[in-house]
Amino acid sequence: MLALFAVSLLWAFSFGLIKGELTGIPPALVAFIRLGFCFILFMPLALMAKKYRPNLRLVLLGSIQFGVMYLAYIASYQYLPGYLVAVFTIFTPLYVMLFDALLTKRFNAVLLLPVLLSILATAIIVFKMPDSGQVLTGFAILQLANLAFAFGQVAYKHYSVTLDSPHKVNMASMYLGAMLLTALAALPQTIGSDIVISQRQWAVLVYLGLIASGLGFFLWNLGARQVSAPLLAIMNNAYVPLAVLLALTLFNENADITRLAVGGGLIIISLYWAQQITQRLENKVD
Repeated sequence: MLALFAVSLLWAFSFGLIKGELTGIPPALVAFIRLGFCFILFMPLALMAKKYRPNLRLVLLGSIQFGVMYLAYIASYQYLPGYLVAVFTIFTPLYVMLFDALLTKRFNAVLLLPVLLSILATAIIVFKMPDSGQVLTGFAILQLANLAFAFGQVAYKHYSVTLDSPHKVNMASMYLGAMLLTALAALPQTIGSDIVISQRQWAVLVYLGLIASGLGFFLWNLGARQVSAPLLAIMNNAYVPLAVLLALTLFNENADITRLAVGGGLIIISLYWAQQITQRLENKVD
């Protein structure tokens, strides 16, 4: 759980950083550069492992969780204002629970209650009435990103426990798949085009690639292995109140403090509720 909280704080800070720094760079190229740095960071660790060979299943899984997610996420900005991107990511916990139920062939409606509470809590913080005619298109694209990220983390949670390889080696294979997919997507956007990336933008990309993405996804999937599906689902929205809080304190943006307090409080309650339900069910099994 500590790893998930750490990543939530990391991504909350990164959200404000991304907003105004990477305009003018093709979205697929941004995704490729970030995921390329992820692969560069973890490939030496994988090579130090004995008899390392890329796990093709993890390569495919990484192309979905990180590659498809980033491509769809960044593309959604062409149709949605920033606040609606934040609003429409709040459904990811539902997809986490859906995929976990499909993979385990078990579903308990009681476990869904705290997850729904966390979605309501996040909506209280970020929801505004949409004012764009392209909302449905953007919503559909963003749900593809949410589905890809939800499937990847749940699939890794269950598949990784069957592997003998360490987590850092597994992530190298996943980053390889994500980098290859985004490279294919970026190629048409870069051939014959005059793209200029400033030193400041390179600094942001290095930070986002090595720290926010590389270290962040590593810790996120590590944390996914250690918690129950409902807690993992709820933590997918935990970055939202943190992002709003940082927007107030570090980036001098406006936000409704009352909504932040109510929504943040409800997310804490939902985490506690999910933990209590999970422990009660585990005790019954024992």
